Amino acid sequence: MEHLSNFYNTILKSSHPILLGLHLAGKAAPIVFYIIGSLFLGFTAQFICVVLLLAFDFYLTKNISGRKLVQLRWWYDSTTENTETFRFESYKQYPPSLGPPINPIDSRLFWWSMYATPIVWAVFGILCILRLKLFYLVLVVVAVFLTGWNTYGFRCCDKWDPIAKNADNSTESWFQLPSIPGLDNLQRMARFQSFFQGQSS
Repeated sequence: MEHLSNFYNTILKSSHPILLGLHLAGKAAPIVFYIIGSLFLGFTAQFICVVLLLAFDFYLTKNISGRKLVQLRWWYDSTTENTETFRFESYKQYPPSLGPPINPIDSRLFWWSMYATPIVWAVFGILCILRLKLFYLVLVVVAVFLTGWNTYGFRCCDKWDPIAKNADNSTESWFQLPSIPGLDNLQRMARFQSFFQGQSS
């Protein structure tokens, strides 16, 4: 009980205690549901619920908590013509006077949760292999991919140097949503399809 009280007091020292709590809950919820979900749900329902929780955690971390807690944001740009398909935004792009400093509690708990979550899922994967639970292994692989991909993106964003790279996205707003494929991709697909239709005629 004392540990819970200390943890609660630590959360209260955060600059965004509610968001930090949601961030940690988003990491823990899929794990808890994976462990105890089979007690009251079938495998299919458990699989769907865990994947939905993982997707919610992925979105929450990448677009909200990462930007607020450590002032980092990344996204994968599939429409780019260049080899650099990752896009980053970082507190390093802006003068310190434009925003509040990063709270060390927010940063510490954010990064600990980011690195610990894929490791926990990897341990579950090893247990699935040892117990020959192949269907659960599929679920664990999805979890490792989603959590690991998010961790990798934030790690690259944290190491990114906007001055050295001279990034072309340095003037974008912190509140802009991640880019999605535009209509130009649909036009390329239409031209590609019409090419084969012309060949068949």
